[in-house]
Amino acid sequence: MYKRQLLTYGQSYCLNLGGCVTLGGDALPGYPLRAIRVTNEAVAGGSTITGSSVSRGQKPVFFLMANIHAREITTPELAMRFLNLLLDGYGTDADVTWLVDYHEIWIVPTANPDGHWLVELGERPEYGGLPFYQRKNARLHNFIAGVDDCFVWPPGESTHFGVDLNRNHTFAWGGDGSSPQPCHATFRGPGAASESETARLEALVTALVPDQRGPEMDDPAPDNTTGLFITLHSFGDLILWPWGHLAVDAPNKADLQAIGDKLATFNGYRSCQSAAWDCLYAAAGASDDWAYGGLGIPAFTFEVGGAFMPDYSEIDGSQWPENRPALLYAAKIARTPYQTVHGPDARRPIVAGPGPLRLVSATIDATGNGNRPIAAAVYTLDVPPWEDDATPVPLASADDAFDSPVESVVAELDSSALAPGRHILYLRGQDNAGNWGPVSAAFFTVPTPPATEWLFLPSILRQ
Repeated sequence: MYKRQLLTYGQSYCLNLGGCVTLGGDALPGYPLRAIRVTNEAVAGGSTITGSSVSRGQKPVFFLMANIHAREITTPELAMRFLNLLLDGYGTDADVTWLVDYHEIWIVPTANPDGHWLVELGERPEYGGLPFYQRKNARLHNFIAGVDDCFVWPPGESTHFGVDLNRNHTFAWGGDGSSPQPCHATFRGPGAASESETARLEALVTALVPDQRGPEMDDPAPDNTTGLFITLHSFGDLILWPWGHLAVDAPNKADLQAIGDKLATFNGYRSCQSAAWDCLYAAAGASDDWAYGGLGIPAFTFEVGGAFMPDYSEIDGSQWPENRPALLYAAKIARTPYQTVHGPDARRPIVAGPGPLRLVSATIDATGNGNRPIAAAVYTLDVPPWEDDATPVPLASADDAFDSPVESVVAELDSSALAPGRHILYLRGQDNAGNWGPVSAAFFTVPTPPATEWLFLPSILRQ
């Protein structure tokens, strides 16, 4: 049984070439493109990894990627902290445990390893000791209309060689917010998915998530779409949702905005459409537009913090504490995100008492999910509520009336028939529009009965 597995899903531009040499004469060997899968293989339904290929499973997928723009150096740190949260929390944190059991979480810590190497190259003494502001990958020769590439060296903040991988995706490639000029920071490349980093990323996500949206721009994805995609960028304290290449509404705009707005309640960022006039700017060929436009899954860009290269202390001081709950929530709703986001949160589920009769309590809160009155809450034991063998048990409102967007709920749990050992309780709430929110979980333990004591009788009575 694995809870994590490393997949090499491709090779960077320079590794494909057998190595690159910068305009400064530095040897850049290139790197494998790596993704980490976290799931419990003992629970059926996961994808199958064979060598460098993967076959889709039945578990919902949350896909998190970072560092497609090389100079955004805190984003791999956040991705790795999320990985550590899953690995360290499995078996000790009930929510992390059920996510790893019943969902499949994929993490790409750096989607642009050649570019990251170029950023670090600037720290060498001969270059002044400060990181380069390389945004793009390491492609040097494009021959656009017979003209070779950009020969700027060393890389500047707005002018340097390479392809902007976040303008190179196949969906809406070549549109507004991308440049045909090789020196420009948003150079889109010589063709759609011309870069191995982009093409292999698309192939990986497509292998994991089914296409759930029609081919036309105004085709909405169905309400029961499964899967969720987040790409980490910096900076701006923004949560961006499609479309990024057009200032028009995506067909699933209401649900995309609902998810973005909900995620923003955790990290305090502004939720908006990238291409909208009052948000950021157009970005054609970007990862989030490709994931939504090509597959129908809700897809978001987090613009983290206030600088490309902030003090390292900001990662644990603000960036990780702000984004940890947002990423956990995204993973929780990945089974049916367009539906689940509209349901209330189940907060602080507790199973109290030594038993056998326990008190179950929680708070069901819809204030960040439509603010509708709560209508119901249920728990299930040891299997989540979507499983066929789950038996939902209703909870009551602590004040005897479901009539508010925030309700304290209670129930009794008779543990006398449960096997000794640790159990997990899954709890969720429903609003008066019929929307079920995400599950929250709690561990509790049923003690082993005391062993039968032997009576040491006189030997004459034991004959």
